[in-house]
Amino acid sequence: MRLFGRKLGFARIAQQARAAELRGELGQAAALFAQAGRLDEASRVMLLRGDGEMDPAARLRHYVQALATAPPGSDAHTHARRKHALFILAVAAGETVTPALRQDLLQAGRDLEAIGEPDKAAEAYARAGDVEGEARALARSGDVDKLDALLLGQQGRDRETLARREAHEEIVALVASGRRREAVAMALTSGDDAVRERGRGVEARRVAGDLVTVSLGGREMRIVLGTEVIVGRVAAIAVASAALSRQHLTIARRGDDVVVRDLGSRNGTLLRGLALVGEAVVGDAIEVRLGKEVPLVVRPSTELPGAVALEIAGARYVAPLGPARLGVGAWRLERGEDGWLELATDDDPPAFAGTLRLAPRVTLLRGDAMSQERGGLAVLRVEG
Repeated sequence: MRLFGRKLGFARIAQQARAAELRGELGQAAALFAQAGRLDEASRVMLLRGDGEMDPAARLRHYVQALATAPPGSDAHTHARRKHALFILAVAAGETVTPALRQDLLQAGRDLEAIGEPDKAAEAYARAGDVEGEARALARSGDVDKLDALLLGQQGRDRETLARREAHEEIVALVASGRRREAVAMALTSGDDAVRERGRGVEARRVAGDLVTVSLGGREMRIVLGTEVIVGRVAAIAVASAALSRQHLTIARRGDDVVVRDLGSRNGTLLRGLALVGEAVVGDAIEVRLGKEVPLVVRPSTELPGAVALEIAGARYVAPLGPARLGVGAWRLERGEDGWLELATDDDPPAFAGTLRLAPRVTLLRGDAMSQERGGLAVLRVEG
């Protein structure tokens, strides 16, 4: 009797639910159907309520509630599953696929595939970027043309990905071995934005201009490259003094000698109190006064073989007046025609960066550190 009474009560509540549904009171109807134990009917009414919502977020909440309420395996559950999945697919159209939306689309694809709608499942997988899922769904739907197009497109993308990876790896290998000029040239002609950006990053670290600061055997020095060195307000060695002309004086080789020569400066150059006319040989040392105010001393360098040292305005420079021979075997610094600063070693001895053996001619970057043996201490560092 108690069981019969309970069933009668449930039937009465179900009647009240139907009456509420007819009055358009869908929220109350869904609650009453659930109270009556008719979860399939409660889910159906929740879907109806969702269909009537204009606000997408509210509609989605009702569909999610309907899916959670429907008994698993029932027709109501299948219907709610389909409604929810198709709504996710519709909402995703034209939207940027965020990680959260991608997960929703993947679930929608699985749901549509499970309930026998592989064509719609393929759309969901495609929107989520799941090529494997899309291919599987298209195969189940029998859409051979789309499947062939998908696989051909994926093959093309795989080839592009492989080409990008190989380009990145080759550029990394070129940079690591010291062939930076080739790495930049390869990167900047690439059709891939990421590869070109990597090339620009390498190029930004190259040492530009005629002045380079290095540490050689732990001793820091500023090396002025070129076959001659010009001193002035706007020159390789720049001195901020109104007494100097923009290009005031040059230092160069004449056969076996190193000479200094005034470049027709406005205030002239004094040597032992007299105006410098023509060229003066440096010899063991020479001191001149630029613009009659700024002293400049030039003498043979103790840092690099065959170079001269210049002392001016509280700074010291080393000028090889040709290749900068570093005193490490055949190692020398040279400026390439395209402006790259190069370390030429002729493999006498070979140069190493860490454990990696470098090319016989290394195009240098700021921060480079090179040793004479694999894994050894750096004897040359390029500061900038």
